[in-house]
Amino acid sequence: MVALDHPRGAPGVAFLYDFAVAEARRGQGYGRALLHAVESSAREAGESALELNVFGHNMAAIRLYASAGYDVITQQMRKSL
Repeated sequence: MVALDHPRGAPGVAFLYDFAVAEARRGQGYGRALLHAVESSAREAGESALELNVFGHNMAAIRLYASAGYDVITQQMRKSL
């Protein structure tokens, strides 16, 4: 699910809320292909950037996004008390 209206109103920035690849199909390039398709669609719609959130424990997704050129722009942290 992607939106052309950024949740915090950032102009020209689309936001990728969610996408998933079936567990049995992971590691076969489907995630990268989906990400590329979303980027292309956002670019064609006139957006200049695509932003997303990823949970810190989701190392596979973090590696995918990093290898696709995404940079960390915000970070949330938590400590159990």
